[in-house]
Amino acid sequence: MLGLLAAMGVAASGASAQQSAVKPVPASAVQPDYDALFAQMYQRPSDLDVSFKFAHEAVARGDYEAAIGALERMLFFNPDLPRVKLELGVLYFKLASYEIARGYLLDAIKGSNVPADIRAQVMAYLSEIDRRLAPYEYSVFMHSGMRYQTNANIGPNDLQVRALGQDAILDPRFGKKPDWNAFQSVAAAYAYKLNLRGDAIETTFLGLNSRQMTQRQFNLGFIEVTAGHRVGLGQDSSFKYYAIGDKVWLGDYSYFNALGGGLSARTQIGGLGLVEGYVETRHRRFSDSNYFPTASDQSGDLLTAAILTDFRWGGVHWTTRAGFDSNKAVADYNSYKRYSIDVALPIEFVLPVFGAPRAFVFAPTAGFSQASYDAPNFIVDPVIVRRDQEYRYGAIFDAQLVDNIGLRTQVTYTKIDSNLPNYRTDNLSASVGPTLRF
Repeated sequence: MLGLLAAMGVAASGASAQQSAVKPVPASAVQPDYDALFAQMYQRPSDLDVSFKFAHEAVARGDYEAAIGALERMLFFNPDLPRVKLELGVLYFKLASYEIARGYLLDAIKGSNVPADIRAQVMAYLSEIDRRLAPYEYSVFMHSGMRYQTNANIGPNDLQVRALGQDAILDPRFGKKPDWNAFQSVAAAYAYKLNLRGDAIETTFLGLNSRQMTQRQFNLGFIEVTAGHRVGLGQDSSFKYYAIGDKVWLGDYSYFNALGGGLSARTQIGGLGLVEGYVETRHRRFSDSNYFPTASDQSGDLLTAAILTDFRWGGVHWTTRAGFDSNKAVADYNSYKRYSIDVALPIEFVLPVFGAPRAFVFAPTAGFSQASYDAPNFIVDPVIVRRDQEYRYGAIFDAQLVDNIGLRTQVTYTKIDSNLPNYRTDNLSASVGPTLRF
């Protein structure tokens, strides 16, 4: 859950800068041109067009050193080529020679007639170089506001339910109830870098506080902390092992606490984007309370595995999460296996607001989950084993107001189809409130 929220809430700074580089193509497709251009370049060393074409083919092959040699030869014959200096800065950046890259990038924007697109790319790379060379980095995303839900207590759609295997009429007090709540959330990450290879000590924090107006038994508090060691495998890949601690309050009573650990791995796939997979295990201990007197029946071990992606192709940007959960509880009827998939399609654009260009993001979202429980709950029906299918549809609209201050609006519709009427629910929620990023 933390990985998904952080991905939606805290923007990474490096991906957009690297997308301006030439995308690799198979070496077999460029080999004839590459050999011919190599020969021509040495026959006509002052022909800048040939050198530039050779550099392009060398980048396509992933031979950055050869491309650097060709581009630096071009500057020998004509030092006033800002686009060539930009390309050299990008190539040295790819080789993790950040100070040399910085020098070429700064040279690329020295003149007064530098094209705006080159200046923008240079500034993005310089920002990323500063981030990578800093001894530490951090990010914080804060969001607060008001939320309205048509089914705040997750009550069944119909008062006719199952009890002890028979049809029964539910007390209206426990049917679906609308409500408002005020909420505050924060997602923060800190990394202390051990070297330039990518090794780091990382910690994350996720917190949520939600206060209901009338359904106070669903007041929610949540804290999750992780701490671990990231091991770099070059500039584009790494893995991390880490510890996890959770604490949850529900209805102003302690609901559960959890301890566990995880292992994650991430890699950059060319110019397409980022892929990250993780496996986490937690032992959760639930506590009974006045509102939830049988909560302890849920105590047990939760295993979560998921793959996250953040891809761009042409003008399309999409993120996904495919996950699997296996929960083994004290009571078999609370044990389950769940498969889920969620997709978001962020659409980014800039509009003038308050006399300056401001960033906006509109992200339609959709998701599906299927859960199968291990055994029937005799209180509901001693024969039927619960099976749920959950559908999620929604959209998020983020607007930058001033600098790192924004406004987020989110609408989500959730529908659960179950083979038991007790668990057939739907809920429409809408929230709005300010955001702060730094």
